Amino acid sequence: MIVTGADAPFFGLVQGTIRSIRDKPQGRGVALGFLDLGCTPDQLAWLADWVDVIVQPEWRFPFPQQDQIPSYLKGSYARPHLPEYFPGYQTYLWIDADAWVQDWSAVALLAQGAKLRGLAIVPQIDRGSTLQYGGMFYEWQITYDWYQADFGEQVAQQLWSYPMLNTGAIALHRDAPHWQVWADCLQMGLQRNASHLSEQLALNWAVYKHGLFKQTEMLPAWCNWTCHWGFPRWDPDRACLVEPYLPHTPIGIVHLTATKYERVAVLTLEQQPMEVNLRYGFV
Repeated sequence: MIVTGADAPFFGLVQGTIRSIRDKPQGRGVALGFLDLGCTPDQLAWLADWVDVIVQPEWRFPFPQQDQIPSYLKGSYARPHLPEYFPGYQTYLWIDADAWVQDWSAVALLAQGAKLRGLAIVPQIDRGSTLQYGGMFYEWQITYDWYQADFGEQVAQQLWSYPMLNTGAIALHRDAPHWQVWADCLQMGLQRNASHLSEQLALNWAVYKHGLFKQTEMLPAWCNWTCHWGFPRWDPDRACLVEPYLPHTPIGIVHLTATKYERVAVLTLEQQPMEVNLRYGFV
């Protein structure tokens, strides 16, 4: 099952996510679940024709900032509990509302990785990312602050230099041990701090420091291309976004992290600037 979710303001983006799945031959028969985080009646009516199951998640446990944070974070914090919201599936693939599938090979590799090890996920480190070329020190400082806020000084000291594992496109097998450890780490972190990164930090802590690293398949960046660290390139011959370096593998999942880009100037394979739409559709 593939699962995504959104509230009303993000609905335009998640429509692209869903269409990018259903428009492909491999995606027409796949089970598609949706976390309703505050959609309008008209939006829910549109969803009824595109997805199989719609669920409204709830807070799973009390935590101090529960009354102060946006309700759409219920979707983020529900991710360790997807098998409970959508029971009966072998593999669960989550994809953020600001991400979309360009090439099905990424979905297939995520599912294969989950079957092989339990969790398949993409580290935010790649030769095509600007982060490695002068930005690591700043990123380490920010990462340290994030971990310290959620889990304290000791965890921040342990994890600040580890590559961040991005949870915007991940796959887990139903029997993976990660589910419960992730949920426990998230519950622990939320007692200290609640943010849009809390579930991602919790899964990173679970993988790196709770004995799950060997049961985690690290996938290449084209399986979850985080655009805020650098744009892909455009291949005019194949009419698709590709990695900026040889062999120019097509981007499987385009993730509009940070900025929700629309039309931007990217380079073609011939180093010529070209304006493209980074959202689904290329229009």
